[in-house]
Amino acid sequence: MNSTPQTYQAGTLTYTKGALVILFFWLLWGDFCFVLMEAVVPSLIPVKFGDLGAPKTLIGMFMISVPNIMTMVFNPIISVRSDRYRSRWGRRIPFVMVTMPFLVLCLVALGFVEEIGAWLRGMGWVDHAWAWLHQLAPDYFHEFSPAAAVLIAMCLLVTLFGFFNLFVNSVFWYLFNDVVPEQFLARFISWFRVVGYGAMALYNLFILQHARSHYTEIFISAAILYLAGFGLMCYKVREGKYPPPPPLDGGKSGLIPAIKTYAKECMGIKHYWFVFFAVMSIAFTAATWTFSLLYQQELGLSLKQVGILSTVGGFTSMAIMPFIGWLADKFHPIRVVAAGLFLQLFVAPVGILWIFWRPDPQIIFYVQLGVGICLGAPAGCLVAMMDPPLYMRIFPRSRYGQFCSAGAMLRAFALIIAGTLIGVYLDLLTKFFGQRVAYCCMGLWSALAYGIALIALIALYRSWQKQGGDRDYVAPLPPETDAGRMRGYSPEK
Repeated sequence: MNSTPQTYQAGTLTYTKGALVILFFWLLWGDFCFVLMEAVVPSLIPVKFGDLGAPKTLIGMFMISVPNIMTMVFNPIISVRSDRYRSRWGRRIPFVMVTMPFLVLCLVALGFVEEIGAWLRGMGWVDHAWAWLHQLAPDYFHEFSPAAAVLIAMCLLVTLFGFFNLFVNSVFWYLFNDVVPEQFLARFISWFRVVGYGAMALYNLFILQHARSHYTEIFISAAILYLAGFGLMCYKVREGKYPPPPPLDGGKSGLIPAIKTYAKECMGIKHYWFVFFAVMSIAFTAATWTFSLLYQQELGLSLKQVGILSTVGGFTSMAIMPFIGWLADKFHPIRVVAAGLFLQLFVAPVGILWIFWRPDPQIIFYVQLGVGICLGAPAGCLVAMMDPPLYMRIFPRSRYGQFCSAGAMLRAFALIIAGTLIGVYLDLLTKFFGQRVAYCCMGLWSALAYGIALIALIALYRSWQKQGGDRDYVAPLPPETDAGRMRGYSPEK
């Protein structure tokens, strides 16, 4: 007797179990390539900045503030345009493919930034422009040295990289919600995290220690991996057909109705602001990540030891993430994230210990290893259920990219402020108490931000219960937009 194979739906896409396995493979392979590519700039560029003697404020501005200014401006445009875009190749993948060549060129150019800096010094108009800036602000623009030329090239290329990467970082996350069947989303995201942690662990263990000796080779390898590996994923994954996009405000078209619709739907409901405040607060903790490698080196740890710490933390996270994903499915991501934020209140300030106790770096290494395994990795995995598992359970499904972009925009706004303030904060502490104390006090900064995020999430939990809670939650939308929820979209549950 022949039995019909079980199938699973994601919009107009239909999968058998075998097809679902193949889909997961290609999406996870793409994630592996993307994570390795993205790891290069935030890990190697701060080291290069430090070697060139760049002030911490400059590092914070170009590694955090400037990219997030672009995120704040362009992410909503990209996200809304992607939600409403229709083509035979889908609505997400075309945005990735168009920007891929430019992103690859930026990576290659960053690998040869020393040579580009030397080329800039040989251009007369750059020399004259620098002399003019020196006259305007002699305290900030000193002699146009080889290091200054390389810094200019790095700042320009990092900015360009951030711009083109913004397209990928926006729509890649939305792709999952379009092509993965709803009943597998949480489990897929947990494995997605596992692959990401694994990729970072491999990078930190085998590549990070060669940041200075093989700088150019690492960037070129990242460019090739992204072009070939991530490009192959885009070719293999197929999007389905989408219903026509919901009408804009008043049924009109154009920029002004689009802005009014965006503001009403994303910013006009208090319920979602609790999510946004939590996201913004967590973003303030992320501002410290740019200085994490410099902090570890200040404690006397080698690049190899830092790589081992990150690798062990990554493998620990890989081991527990499927369990965390199961917890999020069973108890809802709101409760799981709240538990992680509470735990972070105790994990974040641990670095203060090294202000008062200055043991051998090997002892510091083992203490940080133990704290990372027992507390840091579990806390990080719990908080990681914020994006996207919590988003998927809270935001309206038909406007998922749009609402995610609102969160990304406000997160970027927070990082713009935090990226500059963390640099000023560290520079001031360094001036009065020394560099070691400054870096060790980053934990106080993070603990305060996690506390504010926890308060926002508790408020979200109360609002979520009023909207139906576990059994009957319906994502709220302004009453006047209810008509826009038809035309083929599923209920906002």
